[in-house]
Amino acid sequence: MRAAKVLILPLLCVLAFGCKQEPDPLQEALGAYILQDKEGTFQLYSIQKIDSTTFRSEFERRKQVFDRKIEQESILYGSYVMQRMPKNAARHLEALQRTTAASKRLDSLRTCLEDRLDEIAYYDYVFTATAAGKEGSTDFVDTYASITPDLEVIVATPDRRDLHKYGGRAIPGYLQMLGQDTDLEEE
Repeated sequence: MRAAKVLILPLLCVLAFGCKQEPDPLQEALGAYILQDKEGTFQLYSIQKIDSTTFRSEFERRKQVFDRKIEQESILYGSYVMQRMPKNAARHLEALQRTTAASKRLDSLRTCLEDRLDEIAYYDYVFTATAAGKEGSTDFVDTYASITPDLEVIVATPDRRDLHKYGGRAIPGYLQMLGQDTDLEEE
């Protein structure tokens, strides 16, 4: 009987202290992103990792986006030159030059990050949560998010197809590389 008491007391202590949960850093990061510095609460009910993207894959995706934009601007430029519409042609020539320059900066950035290309750039998750604030509450059911290993939320969206539109943000220096060309950021 004495042996049972000796075992039960430490077991109760372990259970009592084990019940205290540390805040989940993933929930905190997602909550901060959703609330965007507003007063309120964020309750995460479920979250599941569904995919991951390496820097190599993200660079390839970004390169394809820039190549597509270069091709489109080239076609539009040529079309307006043929139609003798110099203002429109000049606008598309400028966009073509800007996109080509950004594509070259992307190549330089890739070279700088060559040793990290096979590291995870971000994970994709699907989650269900509720955010409540002064404006009311919002339910997030089957909402998707891309989050870096450093817990930076890149995007949260109800449409899974939108997850990779802003994935370039996971690449260190990507937004600085674009500078004022934020119209080039989105796929």
